[in-house]
Amino acid sequence: MTEGPQRILMDPNLLKAARTGDQSLLEQDPGVSILYGVTPGGNTALHIAASHGHLELAKMICERKGSLLVARNVMLETPLHCAARAGHDKIVSSIVSFSRNNGVGVETVLRARSRDGRTALHEAAQNGHVRVANELISADPGLANMVDDEGISPSYLAAMAESIPFLRILQSPPFPISYAGPNGQTALHAAVFQQNLEIAEKLLRWEPKLAKHADISGSTPLHYAASAGNGRMVKLLLKHDTSLAYIADSGGLFPVHVAAITGEVSIVDELIKHCPYSDELVDNEERNLLHIVVKHKNKPIVWYVCKRPELVKLMNGRDYQGNTPLHLAVKIGDQGIVSLLMQNKTVNSSIINKEGLTPLDISTGALASPRRVDHFRRDYKQTDLDEEAKKHLYINRSSAISSVLIATVTFAVAFTLPGGYKADGTPTLAGRYTFKAFIIADALAFIFSMLSTFWITFGGSVLVQPRLRSYYVVCSNTLLVLETRCMIAAFALCIYLVLAPVSNSIGIVVCVTTSASILLDTPDKIQICRLAITIKSRELVELESKSQHRKFYVGEDAT
Repeated sequence: MTEGPQRILMDPNLLKAARTGDQSLLEQDPGVSILYGVTPGGNTALHIAASHGHLELAKMICERKGSLLVARNVMLETPLHCAARAGHDKIVSSIVSFSRNNGVGVETVLRARSRDGRTALHEAAQNGHVRVANELISADPGLANMVDDEGISPSYLAAMAESIPFLRILQSPPFPISYAGPNGQTALHAAVFQQNLEIAEKLLRWEPKLAKHADISGSTPLHYAASAGNGRMVKLLLKHDTSLAYIADSGGLFPVHVAAITGEVSIVDELIKHCPYSDELVDNEERNLLHIVVKHKNKPIVWYVCKRPELVKLMNGRDYQGNTPLHLAVKIGDQGIVSLLMQNKTVNSSIINKEGLTPLDISTGALASPRRVDHFRRDYKQTDLDEEAKKHLYINRSSAISSVLIATVTFAVAFTLPGGYKADGTPTLAGRYTFKAFIIADALAFIFSMLSTFWITFGGSVLVQPRLRSYYVVCSNTLLVLETRCMIAAFALCIYLVLAPVSNSIGIVVCVTTSASILLDTPDKIQICRLAITIKSRELVELESKSQHRKFYVGEDAT
């Protein structure tokens, strides 16, 4: 910050002249007293003239008062910072020349740091001013090796600005250059972020060791490229050094794991081609590639892994808790992934984890592992009923509203029958089989909705024991499904009754289409059926295999 007489507020006329480049004010006053004023932000006339690119005015100020070359504003920036940020290379050159001639010290001016620790070269790099960089590097090549308070080098900023000419200038002198960035990153990380293949290629040629440099999270540029799904960048890095695929981050995740988590099938495939030992890579929890994708529910990657014969080792791999990928799939309750795994004949569903549980134990709460039943019930009891009852209370509100609405609708329909009434008060469509079916469906929907409403009420009452509350909620939700199906059936029959006299075919189509929604009222029905078929097919294969073994041994004994 400026000191002494420069703390006085700048003359408004001088401020205007510095902004516009008007030299007449200084020509009229040959003294230097007028130059002592500063703005509230601590900027001198030289700061302002440098920012606006007024070369002649800047020269005049430097000749009058050379000490302003090192003057600081409240951000601790010198006029050189302002000129570099704005890209005024001629003013930068002029400031460097005046520093040499006035004995101020070139390094003192060039290496001056702002409050953030940035030099003028940082400002030029941030904004991609190549000519300014050329002037600064020519005057002091050591600037390329300086980092700010966050550890950011000019080369990192140039890579983020995607300025190849700027990077070339930093490379020109035979002096050390820093590629450092924030949080332990490098300029190569920046090139990957920007997905700039050309900059990445040049950085790898200039400084090959950047490829293996990891940030504070242990992530190399390949980790970031794999995470972003940048196939071309991944190929470039692997072409440079295939061993990059075997570097893990601080969590033990390898690039192939990162690509799998983000669901990038093509990247996973590319990494596996260059990394034939992918089936041996595990994270800090000893989870392999398949464990990780199952945990993150990435079905396309699970399907890809299950179809690759060379990855068969992953199918039954065990993590530090002894869980296989099938254990994890059952735990997260993803039937699609369970089905994909079960379709692979190499998956063993009887493996026991360190808790003594098979995947079947986890899925059903039944005893499939070799244990005493009483011990199993003692050690692995279900969720406490009180906790379960609390969960059900949140479900009660929406279920109660649905039941009451269905009861209201079905009750009203009973008195507004389709087709109307005859003169004697009997329903017009009475006697028809479809009408009778409609009445039965509507009645059942009303009865189920009323029962469901009553049971939900009991399930939400604190006067009822927790065990019974849980039971009532489960029963009411079961009835809610039934009453919905009956209401849909009643609606379909009603539509058919109304449309059949006009067009029997249209009535049938509408009726069938409406009724088909019953099959989709539970979204996972298709998945459940698929899983059941998969498990059944596995059982048949196993039975056939056992039968063949039995025949073999019987024949051997007979011999």
